[in-house]
Amino acid sequence: MCSYKNSSLCIESAKTVIALKIERETVLLKRYKRPFIETKIKNKLDLTAVFLEEARMAKRFWEEFGKLIPLADFSGRKPRHNDVTNKLLDIGYHHLMNIVSKILDKYEIPTAMGLLHVPRNSDSTPLVYDLVEIFRADIIDAEVLRFLRLKKKKLERADNQIAHFLHEVNERLERKYYLKEFRTCHTYLYYMEVQILKFIKAVNRKEVFKPLSLPDRHENRCS
Repeated sequence: MCSYKNSSLCIESAKTVIALKIERETVLLKRYKRPFIETKIKNKLDLTAVFLEEARMAKRFWEEFGKLIPLADFSGRKPRHNDVTNKLLDIGYHHLMNIVSKILDKYEIPTAMGLLHVPRNSDSTPLVYDLVEIFRADIIDAEVLRFLRLKKKKLERADNQIAHFLHEVNERLERKYYLKEFRTCHTYLYYMEVQILKFIKAVNRKEVFKPLSLPDRHENRCS
C-alpha cells in the first residue's frame, strides 16, 4: 500500500478512512447529545496535514468521551495506562484486531503494509491497525461508554470485568443493520467483512476506497 508515499491516491484513501472513523465517532457522540466539531479533512492536501487534522479531531473526541463517564476520572486516551477506561479500550481494541486479522487471514490478505500505519518490526501488521480505525467507535468505544455509564460507582479495577465486557462486545458484533447496498439485514460482523473487502479491492485496483454505508443505529426491522 502507501505508508511511505505521498501520492494523490494515498492521500485521498487516507482521508476517506479517517473521515469514516470521524463520522462514526460523531454518530456515537450524537447518540449521547454531545457536540462535535466538523472535520476539515476533505480540504487537506498532503498526508502531514491529514494526520494533524486526525490528531485534532481525536483530541476533541476523547474530551467529549470523558465527559460522558465522570465516575471514571478519564483524563484522555493513553494506551497501556492502568486506569479502568483505558484498560477496557486496550482490551477491546486488541479483541477487534484479532477479528480483523481473522478476516484478512480468511482471504489470505497480507498485513505487513498499511495506509496510515507503518511496520515497526518484522511481525508488525499495520493493515490491521488501519482497518480497526474504521470499526472501533461503533463497537469498542460505544461499549466502553455503555458499560461504564451503567455502573453506580467508580470501578477501581478492570480485571474482574473483562469477561463480561468482551461478551457485550461480541453481542454488538452480532447486532443486525439494514444495509442499503444489499437491501437486507446483516450483522455488524458481516458489515466488517464486506467493508474490509471493499477496501482491499480499491487498493488492488489503485482506486480511492468508497466505503459501505451503515445506519446510525441497528433497526427494529432487523430483529
